[in-house]
Amino acid sequence: MGIAYSARMVRTSNRVSPSRAAKVASAPVAEKIAKIASKKPVASRPSPTAKAGRMKIVWEVCSGTGKTVQTFPYPEKAAAEARTRALAHSTGRSHMLRATKIPME
Repeated sequence: MGIAYSARMVRTSNRVSPSRAAKVASAPVAEKIAKIASKKPVASRPSPTAKAGRMKIVWEVCSGTGKTVQTFPYPEKAAAEARTRALAHSTGRSHMLRATKIPME
């Protein structure tokens, strides 16, 4: 018992149909050139930026709003923490300590 296929169920191949190929071949050359010329030019890539150079880490004592109050070198973390606690105690407002990278001199 075979299955009967209707015309709508038949699959077509991926090849270009002969009628479409004839249309493409008969298109004027000038039209093809104009189509190629109308394409947008390829945008150039931005040049790589120079590296920022060497960076060092410092401790910044900041107010509650994030404004830097005082800066300490990285090895002096204990002094920075003490200053943070002292400012928080004396002003009654929160202060925080954060590590920040800055360019080396």
